[in-house]
Amino acid sequence: MTSTPNPHRKIYFALLLLALALWACVRVDLSTRPASAVIAPARPAPPTPTVTPWPTPTPIVIQIVANPIIEPACLLPDVGSGQSITASGSYTETERSASTPMVCHITRDSCAYNQLVGILDPSIVFKQEEEAPFNTEDVLMHPAMLGPLTRLNELVKAEWGGAYQLRVTDAYDSLLEHDPPESNPSTRYSLHYDGRAIDV
Repeated sequence: MTSTPNPHRKIYFALLLLALALWACVRVDLSTRPASAVIAPARPAPPTPTVTPWPTPTPIVIQIVANPIIEPACLLPDVGSGQSITASGSYTETERSASTPMVCHITRDSCAYNQLVGILDPSIVFKQEEEAPFNTEDVLMHPAMLGPLTRLNELVKAEWGGAYQLRVTDAYDSLLEHDPPESNPSTRYSLHYDGRAIDV
């Protein structure tokens, strides 16, 4: 007797083969997995702000060569006792008309302060009577003052042959001391405040 194939049996057999094929492809790991902890990356600390100091102005200092040769611009006139003469040769010319009015009060934290220059001539004595940091102000001046001060120093050396030295008692003044102390600082006026006057 011949048996007839059961269609359900064929389907069952096909499913069994498919399950075996899939089981052979897939590895099932039934062992317990080690516990893993997720560690969040540490957050970097916020940057510490750095303090930038306010720049300290550095005055420019010029070294003068010993005994420069300076030709006189004109012949020296005879000046009587009690008389004075200005750079232009006038006996009546005022400070303002000779040098133009004061431009501004140069403060120590301004850009103009860094344009002031000093003169390091050993034959010129600078008084430097103020307390630090203002003790260098007697050496500082507008660059236009270097020529006249050097010429004056040469005249002093020529007149007294080294027996006397030119002494600068005051030049640039940031403390506004060339006006009465009770005056209003905004109205104080002197060419010392912009480095264009020197007391000798």
